[in-house]
Amino acid sequence: MAEIESLLGGLLGHLNEVPDPRQSGKIEYPLDEILFLTISAVVSTCSEWDEIVDFGEDKLDWLRRYRPYLNGIPSHDTLNRVMSMIDPVAFEQMFVTWVNRNIQLPEGTLISIDGKKLRSSATKLEQQTAHADGGKSAVHLVEAWCSDLSLCLSIRQVAEKTNEIKAIPLILNDLELDGCVVSIDAMGCQREIVKAIISQNADYVIGLKGNQATLSAGVKAAFEAYAPECQDEQYAKDTSVDHGRIEERICRVLNAERLPQWVPRADWAGLNTIIEVQSERTIMASGTLTRDTRYYISSLLLSADHIAAYVRGHWGIENQLHYMLDVFWGEDDSRKRTACAAANFGTVLRIAHNLIKTHPENISIKRKRKKADRSDQYREQILRLQT
Repeated sequence: MAEIESLLGGLLGHLNEVPDPRQSGKIEYPLDEILFLTISAVVSTCSEWDEIVDFGEDKLDWLRRYRPYLNGIPSHDTLNRVMSMIDPVAFEQMFVTWVNRNIQLPEGTLISIDGKKLRSSATKLEQQTAHADGGKSAVHLVEAWCSDLSLCLSIRQVAEKTNEIKAIPLILNDLELDGCVVSIDAMGCQREIVKAIISQNADYVIGLKGNQATLSAGVKAAFEAYAPECQDEQYAKDTSVDHGRIEERICRVLNAERLPQWVPRADWAGLNTIIEVQSERTIMASGTLTRDTRYYISSLLLSADHIAAYVRGHWGIENQLHYMLDVFWGEDDSRKRTACAAANFGTVLRIAHNLIKTHPENISIKRKRKKADRSDQYREQILRLQT
């Protein structure tokens, strides 16, 4: 428990770092009180503004152990209005500072970066309408995840999925990456991103698709030119059975020197290996068989077994963060659409998810949230509060 305290402690103090966007003479409910109320309520099974108000009214005496709440609990309209006004960049920066304050990542730790669309943060009609005609996009967040610690380490809002390229360098700057391995999907396969990772004394494993046509064609040509029995090729195979399907994966790794001469290898900082992963999935109930081949570039000089583990590890951000945010926290169904409310509530959910996931009791997220709802003491443990 002491280690967890040092990892995510001090949240209350960090809430004071978020600038209040309201005029100072008109503030009835201080911002840190609103944020503390919201995070405490979300940890305790609440998701809608009126539920958060109900929680606050029921737990007002408990809340006053940590903040005055001189004017009681704000209305759901006030919560929505204030949360929609907060500068999401400032809130994200507070999140990054809080999470990374005492983290020391061991050498070889995998940091996965990927984006997530908040599908209900804009109506379907708004998303299908051109911006010039009054439409708007759903909120899109890019984040960094560490499976080893079960922590979301950084978060950035972007306008569209295509803008992930702009957010990734900002996330890289947020983190101490010395000795770590960064995994990104094909959207992040950019020369400047690769250069930024290498400049921080880190390694990378990055997906490769048609957005880098020359490099992609060169990698495919290199693997087509060398048979599996080639002596300078690394080879690994594994099989998994999960969710009613059998999946076999074959990972082939070649030294980047095997790329054709017409590929500008020097443009890609630290490029040492190219990777091919062939997967074959069989649905056990129907016998349906599908095959897929994916390609990657990497700065790693490791065995195929180790590189394959990093490739598979990237999916931790989908399974342990994005999936859980939708299933256990209801993020995809959330209809908070006023100004910056969706993005800011996304940060609240990631604060809550970090706190819940790193609590040492080995029970489900659902059970932890219900216990936090019933027990003030358990909620204090989740929030790392000192009474």
